Amino acid sequence: MRILMIFVAFMATMCCQAQEISEKAIEMCKADVEESVENMQNAGEVWNQGAEPFSAFIAKFSTDEQFCKSRIKLTAAQQVEYKSVLSPSNFEAKSPYIRQEGEEMYYQQWGEMQRNTVYLDCGWVDSYYTHTFEFKRIGGKWFLSKVVPGE
Repeated sequence: MRILMIFVAFMATMCCQAQEISEKAIEMCKADVEESVENMQNAGEVWNQGAEPFSAFIAKFSTDEQFCKSRIKLTAAQQVEYKSVLSPSNFEAKSPYIRQEGEEMYYQQWGEMQRNTVYLDCGWVDSYYTHTFEFKRIGGKWFLSKVVPGE
C-alpha cells in the first residue's frame, strides 16, 4: 500500500510539472507571436517599403474576402488541397488557442520576413508546423503564392 501511495504521489508531481512546462511554453509562444506581429508591422522594415507595404496588404487580405481571393496565386492542386484554410480570417498571427477540446494549443506567427517574401507559420505549441503560408511580392503587389506543408 505504501508503494502505491508513493507511486500516486510521484505521478501527481509529474503531472503538475508537465502542466507548468506547458503553461511556460504557451506564455513563451504568446510572447513570440506578439513579437512577430510587431516586427511584421514595423514601417521601417524592407517588406513594408514600396507602393504596397506588406502590413497594409495583410490587413486587407485578412478581412476582405474579394481582395483575398484576388491575391491568391496557388496552383490548382494547392487550391483544392488547402481549400478549408483559404479564408481571410486564417491569415493573421494568433496566440495559442485550442481548436477542439482535447487538442494541443494551436498558434500562428510571422516567420521569416524578407523584402519580397514573408512567411506565416502555423502549428502546435511544443510540437510541429502544420503548414506555412508563403507570401511573395510580384510586380510590386503581395500575393499568397504557396502553402508549404509542415512536418
